Amino acid sequence: MNEPRAEALSTAPWPDLPRNAVGSRLPWRRWLTVHLLVWAFAAWLSRGNLDVSGDMAENYVWGIEWQAGYAKHPPLFAWVTAAWFSLMPRADWAYFALSVVNVGVGLLGVAALARRFLSADAAVFAAVALAVSPLYTGLALKFNANAVQLSVWPWAVWAYVVFMQRGSLRHAAACGALVALALLGKYFSVVLALALVLAALAVPAWRLRLRGVGPWLALGAAALVLAPHLAWLVDQQFMPLRYAEKRSASELGPVLLRLLNYSLAQVGYLLPGALLLIYAVRPGQRREAAQAVVRSMFAVAQQRELWWLVFAPMLVVAGLAMSLRMPMAAVWGMAQWFAVTTLWLAVLHGKGMAPRVAWLRRAVPVYWALVTAIALALGYAEARQGSEGAITPRLELARATHALWHERTGATLKIVAGSGADVMSVAFYSPDRTRWWSPLSPVLTPWITLTDWRRDGGVLVCAADDSACAATAQALVASPPMELSVRRQAWGILMPNFKYRVYLQLPA
Repeated sequence: MNEPRAEALSTAPWPDLPRNAVGSRLPWRRWLTVHLLVWAFAAWLSRGNLDVSGDMAENYVWGIEWQAGYAKHPPLFAWVTAAWFSLMPRADWAYFALSVVNVGVGLLGVAALARRFLSADAAVFAAVALAVSPLYTGLALKFNANAVQLSVWPWAVWAYVVFMQRGSLRHAAACGALVALALLGKYFSVVLALALVLAALAVPAWRLRLRGVGPWLALGAAALVLAPHLAWLVDQQFMPLRYAEKRSASELGPVLLRLLNYSLAQVGYLLPGALLLIYAVRPGQRREAAQAVVRSMFAVAQQRELWWLVFAPMLVVAGLAMSLRMPMAAVWGMAQWFAVTTLWLAVLHGKGMAPRVAWLRRAVPVYWALVTAIALALGYAEARQGSEGAITPRLELARATHALWHERTGATLKIVAGSGADVMSVAFYSPDRTRWWSPLSPVLTPWITLTDWRRDGGVLVCAADDSACAATAQALVASPPMELSVRRQAWGILMPNFKYRVYLQLPA
């Protein structure tokens, strides 16, 4: 079947915003760099550890094994973490740097996508307005399966839009490959795949593209990217999907309640960006701008292409939640709002309103100063109040454990065994390439066996009050445990002692 002519379906970008309204160009690269540095510094100031749940340490210990999949998730975010720390020191600041680099890649994708519909100046504003959302700031500092979508979804949609507007077959293939990459980040990205299909069916000009070879190229590229993971899934009897299935509910009521919570949370996430754009227009236009932003959520015909890019993912989320009885967590859809600020700016432009660069130049430094001050106050308050994230001595435990091992053996610590974030952190902060083994749940670490443990030796770390861990340790290690008592000191405050039992398995 012949490919439709690209010229007939091409959509020209929106005209430039009036220069007297926009003012001078926003220094985008410098602004983005400073913005990311501010948030990396804020994360380091406000957090005593990487994250309370231990997701970030888990990313690392999974990633260094370079598997095609893991017990709970597909592999992309673990691969990214392992690649990053093959170059960077294993320190908290370096991990937060990874988090903000991931955000930066996503924001560049947002700007590139916006440029398909708006002028260069307006596209920058679209990214700036999304950059102040909690989705791209506080929530994104915890790099995990949710956060990695921020850097992939916007670029996948950019390739999709270029294909739809110009009929570029290489962009069709790129879209398929990037959607597959998103699925390797988290299976939730099936929302993205279905949303793009829904948008193609809903927009008449885009629907014509489905008759050509472009969609087949996209499917072929996606299949190539996904093939190793799909083979692994079959071999592992779809283990991560069984893990996800455990979160499903049997009754529709709780699912609808969680969906409502999901929807309300999205409003909160998007509010800062909406307020930034509203306050960036002239003072006399702000009320009209606010009304235009709200109405854009319901006016499908006003900006049909953009409306479907913005709201197709939300419609898919609702459909999947109800059909699969899946209680949706608000943070799962972190990346789904890649086009919402573009929609708002297109609507504002249609009404003759444009954000002012001069206003933004004054407002953004104030925002950065507030972020830094709040992070400083939060970090100190967490330490004073003794919150779990502030007082848990993960780095200190890692240093004490390695010192004990090197003192007794003089050898490289190859394996640390046990469960929980504290134990995985021993591997993350290791000066060696220490691997993590979970003898209590071997399915989590199938790459290490009892034979490896006995041959290479290692340490098994238990919290002093963990009887299940102690029972496992006694079955694996003949020697008695050694007691470790460690504590953190931060902000001039000495934290409480944490007690652990460390069991040494000497190398064969």
